[in-house]
Order: sequence, then C-alpha cells, then structure tokens
Amino acid sequence: MNKKGRNRGVVLSVATVLAAGTLAAGCNNQDTSGAKKGAEAQQTEPKRGSITVSIYDRNNIPPEEGNWDKNRWTEWVNKHGPVDVKYVPVPRWESLQKFNALFASAAAPDLILEYDTNYRNQWYAQKLLMPLDELIDKHSTIYKELMSKVPLLKKLGTKDDGKLYEIGRVTPLTTNHAIYIREDWLQKLKLEAPKTTEELLQIAKAFANRDPDGNGKKDTFGVNLSGNGFTIVNHMFGHGLNDWDIQSDRAVHEWDRLKASVAFQKSLFDAGLVDKDFLTDKNGEKAKQDFLSGKLGMYLHQALSSSDYDTFKKNNPNGKIAILPLPKSEFGQFSPVLGAPVQMIAAVNAKAADPKAVIQYIDFMVKPENAIVIKNGIEGVHWRKGSNGCPQKIDPEKNKKEVYTADLNMLTSEVLFGKCAFGDSIENPSATDKALSELNSQAKKAYISKERPVPSLNATTLPLLPDALSIVVKNVEKQIGTGVVRGDIWMKAIVNGPGFTADQALGEAKAVWEQAGGAKVDEFYAKWYTDNKNALFLLDDLYAFDEQIQQFNRGRTDP
Repeated sequence: MNKKGRNRGVVLSVATVLAAGTLAAGCNNQDTSGAKKGAEAQQTEPKRGSITVSIYDRNNIPPEEGNWDKNRWTEWVNKHGPVDVKYVPVPRWESLQKFNALFASAAAPDLILEYDTNYRNQWYAQKLLMPLDELIDKHSTIYKELMSKVPLLKKLGTKDDGKLYEIGRVTPLTTNHAIYIREDWLQKLKLEAPKTTEELLQIAKAFANRDPDGNGKKDTFGVNLSGNGFTIVNHMFGHGLNDWDIQSDRAVHEWDRLKASVAFQKSLFDAGLVDKDFLTDKNGEKAKQDFLSGKLGMYLHQALSSSDYDTFKKNNPNGKIAILPLPKSEFGQFSPVLGAPVQMIAAVNAKAADPKAVIQYIDFMVKPENAIVIKNGIEGVHWRKGSNGCPQKIDPEKNKKEVYTADLNMLTSEVLFGKCAFGDSIENPSATDKALSELNSQAKKAYISKERPVPSLNATTLPLLPDALSIVVKNVEKQIGTGVVRGDIWMKAIVNGPGFTADQALGEAKAVWEQAGGAKVDEFYAKWYTDNKNALFLLDDLYAFDEQIQQFNRGRTDP
C-alpha cells in the first residue's frame, strides 16, 4: 500500500535489536564451528522430542549428498539440535497443493515453513494452525527475546482472534526480484537501456529481431513472462502484491494498473518477443535456461546464484549482465518485490504432537551461533573468519556442492549477525563473487529507494478476511487471480490476440468479482483502512525501519 499512515510504536529503535549481546553474538569472537555450547545447553532436557518440519524442495541437492531424508545438514541439525527432526519436502512452486494434500491426509508437518501469507491465512481460517502465545512464553528464550525487541513480530503474527499464530524473521531490507539485461547486446546493437515501458518494448523487439547473438538466426527472446515475470511487469505499472492500494487516502481495489500491465504483456506476446509457451513454464525454469544459454535479452527473476552466473559465462564468455531499474510507466516509477525487514514465514500445525519440541527447534534455528553454521557451513571446513570477523569461503567450489542450505535457514534473522548482515564481506573474492557483488550493488541502488517505492507491502499487512469474504476471494481466484496469482481471464487476454483485449478482460473480471460478492470485500478493506490508518505499518514505515537499521550499522565499529 502507498505512503500513508504511521505507527511509531512499531517502528522500534533498531539499536536495541542489534546491540543485544545475547542475540548478536554470531559475528563476534566466538567459536561457531559446531555451535556446541548453545546446542549442548539445549540438550539438557530429560526427554528428547521428535518433530516434522517442512522444507522447500528445489531439486538442488547433489545426488551424492543424499536428499532431505538424510544429508550432511539434516544430520548436523539432529546431532547438535535439541530435538529429532524429520524434514518433509514440499515442491517450491506447488507448495499450496502439497500442503493441502498433507493436511487432508493428516500428514502435514508439525512446523510449516511457507512464504505466502495468503496460504497461511487459509490454514488459519480452516483452524489448522496452533496459537503460540503460551508455548513461546513457557518454552522459548531466543525467539521470545527477539519478539520483545521487535514488536512487529508479534503484531504481524497475530490474527483477528488476538492470538499469535506465526513465526517471523528480521533482516535488512533486501532486493528480491530484478531485471537482468544483456548489456553486451545493447552495446552491439548501439542501444541504450530502456527508461520507460515503451522503450522496454522497443528494446525487446531489437533483442528478438536483430540477431543480437550473431548466429544468423532469429532464435532469441526479448523478455520472459514466466516465473517472476508477471509480477515484475505488474510492479512496473504500480500494481503490487496486493489488489488493494491507497489512493487519495482511501483503500481501493486497483483494477486499472493491472489492466495496463496485462495490455503491455499482451503487446510483448503479440509481437513475438516472448516465449509463446510461457504459460507452461510455471516455475520459470525454461526462461532461466534461455537466459543462461544466451537466448534471452532481459531476464525477470530473483537473484542469480554463483552456479547460475558460472553457467552463463561458460555459455557466453563475452556476455555482460547489468541490472535494469524498473522502467517508468504512466503511473510512475516503482521497484520490484523487496525482502521485507520483518517477514512472517512459519506456523505450527494444530495437531502437532509435541509443540514444546517445535518451539525448542525454532529457538535452536534462530540462535545466531547455529544459524551462521546453517547459512555458511562448518567453520574450518567451508569457511573461516576474515579480518572483519565475518565468514569467508575457503573453497567456493566445495561450498557449491556441500552448502545447499538456503531453505533450511528460513528462520534466520540475519540482523542478529551484526555487521556481517550488511553489504559484502567477502575477502579475496573470485571473479564470480565480484560479478555478483556488483550486480547486488546495482540492484540495491536501483530498487531500494523510497523515491521509487514498491507499489504495496505484501499481504502480511492486510487484515484477515472474515470467513464469508475469504470464500468470495477463494471462489474467484482461478478466474481473476489474487495478488501474484495469475487469473485465467487475464492470461486469456495476453495470449488470445485481437479476439480478447485487456479492456474486455477488465470488464469480465469485474463482472465475476461483482457477481461473487466482491463489493463486500472492497468495503471491508476500505473500512479497515479508515478505522486503522494511523496505527498501520505502511510504506513510509518500511523505509524508515530500514534506514534505522542502516544508520545503526554505519555507526558500528565492531563486526
């Protein structure tokens, strides 16, 4: 939502978070190689619990390393942690279907790790989640202390019944989505990076039609719409992760910006500038391979990994990549999805047999001494402390094969790493490290700016709809979508040529919405904003919170 509303009560003094010695010990002069002291202290319970925990499955574990049933990191957690853990793999891009199937068969994990707020809200509405207030008060030390220093964790994790249901993390404001552009193609075709959406259309035409790879064939695409493409283009036109926005100090259902985004995507499709089969590329893997192999000029995606970059350079030795700020549209200039500084990411199954053990596991994973191992690997094997006290890779190639823990550390609050959470801390970086560091710096400059804000905060900031209204939204989700979910009507407009325009899609989507009772949903959000606008955490607060973090970091002398 836009820049209205303040909540000085929740925009806390970040100094109290980062200065907390019991929490921010991860980057000081302590032995973190096995997190033995912290782990052993938590293993003094007379009875060891046993739990199941979900984990995203991205098929990124080398075969020789095992799988999520057993690998070096599941063994590490079970050896050093306070409880026995069995991980339940969930396909990253089909998590809702998998979780719903697990709930239906009474096999859902005890601890559910899921980024999507809408999914977690559905499970709460179905009474599938457990309230956590008493459990955290009785059995937590680490997460309870973090909550006391970051009140937003409790505020955003509390549902409409006044009880806490969600666990979150605190990180510096980071880039999430980005546009990668082939800078060498621009140079070869004597073009400048596009500054407006119309210019982006023209650049996409050049990339698709003017043989930028020089092989004499018309076999390149200008841009991708699969994967994160739809969401990133929406952001260009000021339509964010919510369908409701603040305009003239009112919460309104934002239709026009979505229509403009779809019309633009339709122009890309009709001109043959995107893969005509993009709808079948649900997770964007085909688009990724097109970019890495040198067949895609503008890649709308998340952060590239070191292996991604290495593959790109192997296939395109002279290729140059740059970050493209989101081009300006008729609605203004914006930024893509950012990693929120306070993000809710977990909930506990209402049927968890040993909820105390779940809380013990959360504390163990949040504790910096443990989290730094899960994030970076074992000290002396995968990393060493640099002169600044921050982890430095010993053998990057070894880490590529052995440190596949990005999803395992979802509970990590990186601000508790102190100065090691900010900026680049790599000593003697490799060529790949330098290239990715430069891209990261470009992305921060292009996207973390209140002058080019994200169009809205994520769904965490919206109130939970009453059951009757939640059903309304659910009933039309397939047809018109919600937030980042693509609706069939809008996709039909993109791929059906002149027979079905974006204006027709808008009319049809509005009719479906009205017929389903959507006006009552719009009225609910409008009243909610009017009644609560002076006590909400909105965009101004997002950037103010991050600035406090950055100011505190600039004043630190210790790592």
